[in-house]
Amino acid sequence: MLLYGGAAVSVIALHLATNSTLGFHTDELYYLACGRHPALGYVDFPPLVPLLARLETDLLGVSPWALRLLPSLLGGFLVALSGLYIRRLGGSLRLQGIALLAAIAAPYLLGTNWVFQTVTFDQVTWMVSLYWSLCLVIDRRPRYWIYLGITLGIGLEVKYTIAGLIAGIVIAVLLIPSLRTELRTRYPWIAIGMALLIWAPNLYWQIANGFPSLIYVTSHTGSTGGPITYLIQFGVYFFFLIPLWLAGMISLFRSRSLRAIGIACAVPLLVFLFVGKSYYAAGTIPIALAQGLMAISQVKRPRLRSGLQIAVVAASVLEFVTFFFLVVPVTPPDRIHALRLDTVNEVFADSVGWDDIAKQVTTIYDNLPASERGSTIIISAYYGVPGALDVYDNPNTRPVAISPQLSDWYWLPSNLTATYALMVDYQPSDVAWMCTSPTLVTHLTVPYDVAGLEQGAPVTLCQLKEPIPKIWGRLRDFS
Repeated sequence: MLLYGGAAVSVIALHLATNSTLGFHTDELYYLACGRHPALGYVDFPPLVPLLARLETDLLGVSPWALRLLPSLLGGFLVALSGLYIRRLGGSLRLQGIALLAAIAAPYLLGTNWVFQTVTFDQVTWMVSLYWSLCLVIDRRPRYWIYLGITLGIGLEVKYTIAGLIAGIVIAVLLIPSLRTELRTRYPWIAIGMALLIWAPNLYWQIANGFPSLIYVTSHTGSTGGPITYLIQFGVYFFFLIPLWLAGMISLFRSRSLRAIGIACAVPLLVFLFVGKSYYAAGTIPIALAQGLMAISQVKRPRLRSGLQIAVVAASVLEFVTFFFLVVPVTPPDRIHALRLDTVNEVFADSVGWDDIAKQVTTIYDNLPASERGSTIIISAYYGVPGALDVYDNPNTRPVAISPQLSDWYWLPSNLTATYALMVDYQPSDVAWMCTSPTLVTHLTVPYDVAGLEQGAPVTLCQLKEPIPKIWGRLRDFS
């Protein structure tokens, strides 16, 4: 356990030391805003992650470091779980150590678990589900069905992308005779019932609100540029270990006892190849790498076997060195643009300057004539600006700031009256249908020339033709 504890603590310590280098990311501001509007669901994700954001900040205060504490801890857990795959497969302590090293160095873990997003929590539910699936195919104890059902149910309350893994597990059960016979017992059905029971509150919300997440999914496929681009991006996550991953996937399919795991990993890869982002199925990578290490351990020639293991260690170290500065926020914000990290890593780019953006918007509002200011609201095309104003502006003097994007669209204040609106991220031509003589006021600037979301964003002053509630439906953006 000392080996596992040391691996987990090293990753946690790295994150805790760097988590405050950059400010809030756009999506973090959104999760905080969602947490301030508790609901059984949101347009683009289920309720669990925003509620965890609310819990964390209520306990620890609102700061990037405090919000990112939980993802950091879970990042350490995922590293340990990567080693536990090897242990469950019967691998030696040496192989477990190599798996832990590969997980410590993994860009797909390092690059996601320093920032508070649904990705970390999604990875947890995917990897834990695959662990229970592994336990199930190795040791057919009924309780693993129950554990699997509970984990998948929680996953459905975290992020809908786990539906890809559920599809893979279902297909594996139907195709593998030994698992298919389990359907004659009550335990798989109990697992399904428990998963549906856990998901039921969010499902009710979807039905009651006309399935907004379905509208979101159909208008926002998350395409990464086609299958070829998808595969390239997916491979970058473990670039130097691609041979090990391929060996693991082949080994899973060649093994009669583990073929179900191979199917469970392959199906979401194929599904998201056409309708998803490349990181959606990243939670399948560690178990494939683990089986790749097990395949190496079966090589009969001792020198070749040792050489391959050394090669995996070297590849892991090379991966860490190559990707470290690209995925871990160690570079201060005033150096990000100079090093072009804002063009390489969108998360870095959109984690700079939200406090400054909030000040700029507030200053523009304060500079309006007093006769207009009292009847002016702020409408932002993107949820980042209202979220930044909520965090950084004085709550006693804060202007009303709203956005029609995703779940923000539901939070239109009741009895809202306004004559003017500062339209952020809207050109005058975009809002001519709702404004009398819209006028471009200025453009926002993100500090240090960082290519963030609001760099150069137009701000348009709009005299409204109709009350906001009448035009709000036309502004809605669920894409």
